[in-house]
Amino acid sequence: MLLSDDKFQTLKNYCKIDHDFDDELLKALVDSTTLELTRAISYTAEPSDYINDSRFFIALMKQVSENYYQRGLTADNYRPELTDTVSGIINQLRSELDETNTHD
Repeated sequence: MLLSDDKFQTLKNYCKIDHDFDDELLKALVDSTTLELTRAISYTAEPSDYINDSRFFIALMKQVSENYYQRGLTADNYRPELTDTVSGIINQLRSELDETNTHD
């Protein structure tokens, strides 16, 4: 997992989780969501390219929270879409990447 212990605690606080028994589940959600968001920005990017960007971290917390609370019975037939805020952050980071590549 790419998150430091402090950032992981911030994520748990954002998700309003004050117990430890779901930590392994949360870490798995963080890993998969980090990769999902990174690949939405650029297929060739690595999660480590964005993990220290505060906007990316906000998108990560929002999506992990969504995935954490939407699991269960509906998870078999319903996959929550990225929220508008998360999509907006991804689009902003993607456009910045495009501008960097265009001006090289």
